[in-house]
Amino acid sequence: MNLFLKNSWISGAALLLIATLAFWSCVKTEFDEPPSGGVAIDIQANTTIKELKKLHVTPDALDKIKDDLIIGGEVVMDDRSGNYYKTLVIQDATGGIEVKFNDGFLYNSTPIGRYLYIRCKDLILTDYNGLPQLQGSILVENGVPSAVGLTAAQVRQKVVRGDYKEPKLAPKKISINDLNNDLLNTLVELDGVQFTQCDAGKTYADVPTKNSLNRLLEDCNGLQLIVRSSGYSDFASKLTPTGSGKIVGVLGVFGSDYQLFIRNIDDVNMSGARCGNGGPGTATAINVSEIRSLFTGTVTSAPVGKKIKGMVLSDRNNKNLNSRNIYFQDGTAGIVVRFEADHCFEQGDEIEVVVSGVEISEFNKLLQLNNVPLANASIVSSGNTPTPRVATIAEINTNYNAWESTLVRVSNVTLSGGSNFSGSRTATDASGNIVVFTSSAALFALSPLPTTPVTITAIVSDFNGKQLLLRNINDVQ
Repeated sequence: MNLFLKNSWISGAALLLIATLAFWSCVKTEFDEPPSGGVAIDIQANTTIKELKKLHVTPDALDKIKDDLIIGGEVVMDDRSGNYYKTLVIQDATGGIEVKFNDGFLYNSTPIGRYLYIRCKDLILTDYNGLPQLQGSILVENGVPSAVGLTAAQVRQKVVRGDYKEPKLAPKKISINDLNNDLLNTLVELDGVQFTQCDAGKTYADVPTKNSLNRLLEDCNGLQLIVRSSGYSDFASKLTPTGSGKIVGVLGVFGSDYQLFIRNIDDVNMSGARCGNGGPGTATAINVSEIRSLFTGTVTSAPVGKKIKGMVLSDRNNKNLNSRNIYFQDGTAGIVVRFEADHCFEQGDEIEVVVSGVEISEFNKLLQLNNVPLANASIVSSGNTPTPRVATIAEINTNYNAWESTLVRVSNVTLSGGSNFSGSRTATDASGNIVVFTSSAALFALSPLPTTPVTITAIVSDFNGKQLLLRNINDVQ
């Protein structure tokens, strides 16, 4: 009898264990993924994204949505590549909007191409420096309200994931000239564009610091658009292409500046030849000395179909010269090249500059190639060390015109005329003296003037009179 009861107890426990396991095997710890096909969903949009955004009128305001509004749209940007963080962009036929979340890894359940419905009542419409956003709620800290993304609870209540096959929304083909606020948070495609010479062949973002970077895109008419990339993106270390072609991305804005965000590196296809006069094979070489000989006192033009090749002597980073100018030297002579816009060429860059038809003129007696398009210049190599001509001050004064815009080095020089470098100072050696000029904007302008003889390396320049220009404080040894 006891044996029977014992065996019956064991059988009951086993049955209980089996039943418990069977129950838990039926409990799901994750939500069902929406079907991959077009299975019907018991929800539909009752307004458009464009109409929803009209409820946000005042910049930076936090507008709580009071009505039972439902929007629907296709995800055109997710956070898979890391270029967006805790953010999706959805788009319908009327426009797009950025949707902010408290959690990341959204691409696992809501990748690009997924259709999404959002119940908007009690959510927050706002903008970030002009970019429309849909947020979850308002958080007040130290009396200052700010918007925060949708919480997990809000996602369960407000967000319905629709069908997913492949992305169905084709990017709208536009030109840089077409940019407008109606295109914000929508997928666009630009053709016939290239990264500017200064930003071609550079990393999309700053990998060591994880900082986001702006790279400039341009069309063949010189119109420009920022391509902004996060330092956390999986393509941050990739190099921007050096050719021209097309790019696809989601259009954003920051203040008055439009910005393009790519989803991944496949959004960029630029293998064609660059536009502009700086393209390969468009000109034949001419020496700088030949360019200088063409100027006889009146404005003239460089010969058609010509280019010069040489070294950048000047240092743009230390700001002792105009940001549009470089001092340029080849094996025969030197000259100032003044571009139409700020350049990014570094000291030691070997570059080619197409000078076909470019103005040759003087500015305060300094000879220059004036208003050269940035597209005319291309980098051949970087990190070179220009070799200065070793000379005395007397030799510089004697050969001043021939040596203009070239690099010289003078030993046993005494600097006088002030306590720091800012302004005109006098350099004197055993043979004579000459002015050394430093702009007040130069980063080393307030460095103390040495009180003992030094060796200086400088560029021979002119501003209605002979002068030397230091490039940075390391030019004084």
